[in-house]
Amino acid sequence: MKYKDLIDTVSKLEEEYELTECIYFGAIEKLKEVQENISKIDDVKHIQRVIKLFLINWGMMNRVVGRKDLDWKKLGETLRSLEKEFRELRNRKFLTIDFNENTISNAIRTIYDRLDPLPYLGSPTTLSKILHVLNPEIFVMWDNEIVRKYKRRNFRVNTTAEGYLEFLKDAQKEIKEALNDYQKESGKQLCEIEIDLRNRCNNRTLARIVDEYNWMITR
Repeated sequence: MKYKDLIDTVSKLEEEYELTECIYFGAIEKLKEVQENISKIDDVKHIQRVIKLFLINWGMMNRVVGRKDLDWKKLGETLRSLEKEFRELRNRKFLTIDFNENTISNAIRTIYDRLDPLPYLGSPTTLSKILHVLNPEIFVMWDNEIVRKYKRRNFRVNTTAEGYLEFLKDAQKEIKEALNDYQKESGKQLCEIEIDLRNRCNNRTLARIVDEYNWMITR
């Protein structure tokens, strides 16, 4: 991925969906407490009033998560039990995290595997959105079109925990390629380029920026 292509593509999306981003950033802000300690997540305050509404109003997933038979309580119970795994990923950055490190890869696999069986809430698109708002630095959102895009280049990408881990590795590789491309031109350090990029994109995380790029090029 070229840095200019990344900037041009993401800029088009942000111009088109500027008004909806207040919902996105609002959800991230309201979940700050549980991003620091997932065991504090509350079934009503955080699950029903933030995550559920985020999925409906921002994710446009009312047909899926508006169902009356969804077990939101089970989602809360499962998330609270995963504090150890979420802690392994906390305060890490998408640009520098080592997805091949055992503690990291095992944490991601465990989180995905424990949530995946939940009917509808554990579907790949819904699950990735839930994980993103709980750790917007590391978890990249995806949908079926994005899965297909990555699978064409890496057959190991699929909707299992292992497949999602492969997707994160490839997404990280792409964003690194873009930043390395600009580094050759600017002479700046990668950490400086990341700061500049995030400032340019209204403080979106790299995980969110690469998601925006993926969404645009698969539509």
